[in-house]
Amino acid sequence: MDAPKIMGFENPGDQKFKVSLRDWNAMKLAMWRGKTLSDIVVRQALELVGHCRHSPGCPGSESETEPCFSSTINEDGSVKTPGCPDRELRMSALVILNAARQLSPVDARRPSEPFYAPSREYYSELMAEFMATQLENEMLRRALQEAGVEPPSPPTTQAEAPPQIGQS
Repeated sequence: MDAPKIMGFENPGDQKFKVSLRDWNAMKLAMWRGKTLSDIVVRQALELVGHCRHSPGCPGSESETEPCFSSTINEDGSVKTPGCPDRELRMSALVILNAARQLSPVDARRPSEPFYAPSREYYSELMAEFMATQLENEMLRRALQEAGVEPPSPPTTQAEAPPQIGQS
């Protein structure tokens, strides 16, 4: 009997690897920033939900898990019973609220250690790796086209297009 394995200390996939202290502190700082930003999103979404107008007797006015009344429409297209005026805004705010709650780090305290930015060499290494990845992506795209397969199209508008490395 192997005691550490029985206690769950040596499970497959529990490999250890070294992380530099600079990278570890950067990860903790990123988690803390993410937690802070998600707290802001939650607070603002709750404020939006709180300002939504409801129809009289709407169950959504008391609970964020209850749906608001929706409008019912007659066969001729006229409104039979009006729903809550801010129903769509409330649903959108609830989606934002639940996503922020779900994706927020559970516990991320502000790191007390100072953060040192990566060195120029490290930054240059990362930029070179990103450029190589972009070139490889373009080569794979061309290979798909040569094989007669249409690769997925990139975003068309400038607002949707992700920023490209090396282009300003």
